[in-house]
Amino acid sequence: MREIFCEKSKAFGDMAVEDFRFYMPTEIIYGKDCIRKNKDIFARYGKKAFIITYQIPGRHYALDDVTGVLEEEGIEYSVCTEIEENPSTETVERVAEIGRAKNIDFVVGIGGGSPIDAAKAVGVLIKNPSSKGMDLFQDANLRSVPIFAVPTTAGTGAEVAHFSVLTRNDIHTKQAISPRIFPAIAFLDAKYLMGMPERITRATAIDALCHCIESYVSTASSFLSRNIAEIGFRTFSECVSNMRAGNYTYEIREKQLLISTIGGIVNTQTGSCLPHGMSYCLTHFKKIPHGLACGLLIKEYLAIFKDKTKINRIMDLTGFASLDAFGSFIDDMLQLDIKVTEAEIEEYATDFAAQKHRFKRHPEPAGKEEVLRIYRNSLLK
Repeated sequence: MREIFCEKSKAFGDMAVEDFRFYMPTEIIYGKDCIRKNKDIFARYGKKAFIITYQIPGRHYALDDVTGVLEEEGIEYSVCTEIEENPSTETVERVAEIGRAKNIDFVVGIGGGSPIDAAKAVGVLIKNPSSKGMDLFQDANLRSVPIFAVPTTAGTGAEVAHFSVLTRNDIHTKQAISPRIFPAIAFLDAKYLMGMPERITRATAIDALCHCIESYVSTASSFLSRNIAEIGFRTFSECVSNMRAGNYTYEIREKQLLISTIGGIVNTQTGSCLPHGMSYCLTHFKKIPHGLACGLLIKEYLAIFKDKTKINRIMDLTGFASLDAFGSFIDDMLQLDIKVTEAEIEEYATDFAAQKHRFKRHPEPAGKEEVLRIYRNSLLK
C-alpha cells in the first residue's frame, strides 16, 4: 500500500515529479520604496555597515535610500565605489581590508552583478581576517558577514543567488568563489531601474532570460525549478513588444526585475550550462559585457539539441514562432559586431572543452565539436 502511495505522490497531472532539493534562504522584499518601508531591518544586523556600489552619473537613488535609512537608524556606514565591472580578486581583497579596518557588521551591495558579487566576496574576507583572495576559490567552508542586496539592474539575479563570480587575472578567466554566500535580504524596487540606459537594459534582460533557459534545460533542474522558470518565460513574453519599441515603462521594469530574480532563484538550484562558461573568454579577451556575451551564444546553444521538446516549450512560452525567430530577436537586441578570428575560436573551444565539468549538466553528449559549432555560428555571421 505504501508503494502505491509513493508512486502516486510523484505525479502532478501528466508530469512526473522526480525527487529534488530546493534551497533559497534569501528573504525577498519587493515593492516601491521597500527599503524605507522596512528600515527597521537594518538595525537588527549591527551598528556598522559597509556599502559596496559603483559610481554613476547623476543621482544614485538606491544609495541615497540606503544611506538615508542608515542615518535614521543610527548606523555608521562607509561607502566604497571602487568596484569595476567583472571585479577582480585583487580588488575584493583590497576592499576587504578597508572593511576589516572599520570593524563592519554587515555589507550592502548596491548595483548589478559586479557590486553584489563583490559584496559577497568581501563579506567572506572580512569574516575571515586571515584569508587571502585566492582562498576564496579553495575553501568552501568560509562564511560571510550578513549581506544585503539592492539590485539596480535586472539581469544577474545575484540578489538571491549564492554565486560570486570574480575575474582571475592569473588564469585569464572568470570563476565563482567556492563558498555559497546567499544575501540575507534582497530589496527589489523597480524604481532603481528607471534610469538604466537602453543598451544595459537589453543586455541584462537577455542575461536574465539565459539564466532561466540554462536552468530549464539542465540535468540538475527539477519539477519545481522548471515551473518557476516557466513563470519567467511567460513574463518575458509580456516584455518583448516593449523591448522591440524601446518602451521601458515602470510596469515593464517591474517585470524585468522579477524575471531577473526568478533567473537567480532557478540558477541557484541548477547552476548554468554551456553558454555561461563559454561567454567568459569573450568578456575577458573581447571586453564584451557578460549579459551580451551570454546572449550571443544562447540561440546556437539551443540549436545543438537533438531533443527539441524543452526548446519548443521555451519558444512557445516566450512567444516566438521558431528558434530562428528567437535568434533574430536576440540579434536585434544585442546589435553587436564582433571581430574574432577562426584561430581565436579554435583556442577558445580547445580551452573550454578541456574543462570537463562544464558539460556535466548538459543533457546530451557534447564536446569540442559542439562548442566549435556554437562559437562559429554565433560569432562568424
